[in-house]
Amino acid sequence: MKILLVTWYFPPSNRIGAVRLGGLARYLLANGHDVRVVTCKDPPYRQTLADDFPPERVARAKWLDVNALPRAVARYSKGKGSAAAAPAATTASGSAGSTASRAPSGAIARFKSFLSTAYIRIVNWPDKRIGWLPYALGAGRRMVKDWQPDIVFASAPPFTTLLAGSLLARKARAPLVLELRDRWWDDPYYPPPAWLGAINRFTERRLMAGAVGLSTVSEPWAETYRARHGKPTVVVYNGYDAEILDGIRSAGPAGPAQDEVRLRIVYTGGIYPGRRDPSLLFAAIARLGEAGRAVEVAFYGTDPNTVLPLADAAGVRGNVSLHEEVSHEEAIARQCDADVLLLMQWNDPKEQGNVPGKFFEYIGSRRPILILGLRDGVPATIARERQAGVYGESAEQIAGLLTDWLATKRRESCIPAAPESARAGFSRQDQYRVLERFLESLTGDPAA
Repeated sequence: MKILLVTWYFPPSNRIGAVRLGGLARYLLANGHDVRVVTCKDPPYRQTLADDFPPERVARAKWLDVNALPRAVARYSKGKGSAAAAPAATTASGSAGSTASRAPSGAIARFKSFLSTAYIRIVNWPDKRIGWLPYALGAGRRMVKDWQPDIVFASAPPFTTLLAGSLLARKARAPLVLELRDRWWDDPYYPPPAWLGAINRFTERRLMAGAVGLSTVSEPWAETYRARHGKPTVVVYNGYDAEILDGIRSAGPAGPAQDEVRLRIVYTGGIYPGRRDPSLLFAAIARLGEAGRAVEVAFYGTDPNTVLPLADAAGVRGNVSLHEEVSHEEAIARQCDADVLLLMQWNDPKEQGNVPGKFFEYIGSRRPILILGLRDGVPATIARERQAGVYGESAEQIAGLLTDWLATKRRESCIPAAPESARAGFSRQDQYRVLERFLESLTGDPAA
């Protein structure tokens, strides 16, 4: 097959979306498909992900930061304020009023906040990457001028990618497959106002109507999209990178002398206080009293401002270690060296079907996973069925788990790995094969 892949995220950007799409491009190319990629040039992320996809097959289109102007205005407004005056109010644009003119400044601040919000709602559609669309279209049209794809595959978010993929498929007169790695108008984490939600819902319906198939990351979401759009829909999990894991052989850190044993719990990525956060674990550590000092929770690439207030509230700041964002390979190494891995979900039915990308990397490491949040979510269900981890019911129950793990480590010097069968079928190669067969079924191209 000749496959045009349209994606904002691509190596060397150190983002889980780039890991997924970069691996997909390499897999398809290695399996005999003619793959070309349209992606962004100079994205605002750390460029530390291994990038060995042939550069001549990639069109990196520049992009316009549509929010540069309001940020510049906010900085200018902030700089014009009196350095000696205490702020009366702070707005989303960063402006603040002074004590010398409290009422007028408050009104001005509210007006600026209104303008800032209105600008973002109107200009950032379908998202803040809309400034990439004209350049992506230009790069894609040049590509298909003398190369005819058999299928166009566009992966979102950002949802600007779906617009680009749809227009390029129309230009190339090729069938279109759209991938939703996250929800759009029905995302409970960032619910839009009703009018914008209606626009996004209408746009999603129109774009999906032009596709021959859909891809997503969990069965609950697939069921929703099949019912909503009436299109063949495949589930392609993020999976784990077997090549990287094969080079990391660890059964977890061995404990030294018995009185020095520590239980190291590792988490990689960001958190959402009040939704996906470690408060329950922190409460469990606090319940252990003096024994809790042997528990360390290590966060990699997590904003300290989201973690430390929660640790302080539970009185366990001394149990928390914070580390800068690391490369993808280093993150996997830290996961493999952990005693226990932490996964958090929002304990709400709206979270059903949401599967953090790191979950399958956790699965691949075979370290036991402690899952907080939704009891019947996809991660908790898979972990339970595969004996890959445990669900945290309450602070009391988690405190018991911590006590048992500490005892096991003192006795055996490490926490036993999950069974090899726990990760069977979840490698990225396995998941890419599922998508490959799906694409072949839509184009009529027989499987290799």
